[in-house]
Amino acid sequence: MHGNGRVSRRDALRATAGLGVVGLAGCLDMLGGDSVDMTVGSSSSGSSTYGNSQAIQRVVDEHSDSVSFITQDAGGDPQSIRLYADDELNSYSAGNYILNQALTSSGPFEEPDDVDTFPQHGFSHLSLNLYWMALEDSDIETTDDLFGEDIYALPAGWGLRAMTEEMYGDAGLWEELEEGVVNFETSEAASALEEGRVEAFVTYTSNFTELPSWAVEVDARNDVRLLEQTDEFVQAAEEFAGAGYDEMDEVGGWDQEIGGEDFPNHTWTETYPYLFSPDIPADALYEVMDICHNHYESMQEANPTILDYGDPENLSFALVHTDEVPVHPGAADWYEEHGVWDDSWTRGDE
Repeated sequence: MHGNGRVSRRDALRATAGLGVVGLAGCLDMLGGDSVDMTVGSSSSGSSTYGNSQAIQRVVDEHSDSVSFITQDAGGDPQSIRLYADDELNSYSAGNYILNQALTSSGPFEEPDDVDTFPQHGFSHLSLNLYWMALEDSDIETTDDLFGEDIYALPAGWGLRAMTEEMYGDAGLWEELEEGVVNFETSEAASALEEGRVEAFVTYTSNFTELPSWAVEVDARNDVRLLEQTDEFVQAAEEFAGAGYDEMDEVGGWDQEIGGEDFPNHTWTETYPYLFSPDIPADALYEVMDICHNHYESMQEANPTILDYGDPENLSFALVHTDEVPVHPGAADWYEEHGVWDDSWTRGDE
């Protein structure tokens, strides 16, 4: 990683080579145009990250004449990080688990597939609580029953999948679980459960209250229930340093009765910041954060997962890797002016 988080740059012609219209416009804007395009890498359509980014995009479009927040389906966090390093994006959302792998050249970023070019911290937008569910009429009652069954553990290219694999791998559980894992995109989840291709699945609640759109479809088309997590599985989550651990009083978002009243609702968690190129002007990112702060209710109308950005701390909770990644100057200005700047953070170069 380059000093103080500044992104390494190729010359302008090389930087724009191969980009689509959106990417090219973003580069030209940062090089001196009248407006700024933030082309923000996201997980695939239907994910909570994608839904949040679209809601922010719509409201930024309504309230800014100088900044565009453009949601780009990159297919997952690792892909977003690589596309940024290849100058195909100037911003992205990434879970802190995958971001840590990229920063430490581990997991999918082991040499020779490592990257050394990173953006700077912007603002937080998402906390995901993950847990196991099964079809209502399945014989799977607890996580001990998962072995030998057809199960879904989220798409293979997702950071959440990699985090889950490592968590259970460290506990000696993944090798046997993997024998039953069926891989498909989240858009197939509802039909896969209807057709009996899988009987149990990992899902998540976004910001403690809402489901991603793919799980909403599962909810509408399938009768499902929570699985009780047995001691080995709970211990795997509690001891895994790569994710958070939580015990929820109630798993929110489902329209049907999913049970869970008779056992603790153990979850493993992941948090997500947005990160932005230092080439994006400070005042542009400041404006986006101000729009989020002042118009979050309009964003919630488009996507209820959006946090209450009226509370400034809700923009900063996911800034985790601040020893390695500085805070973008525009974000730093916003945090300082709203009383949530942390003196342990480093302010990035402009």
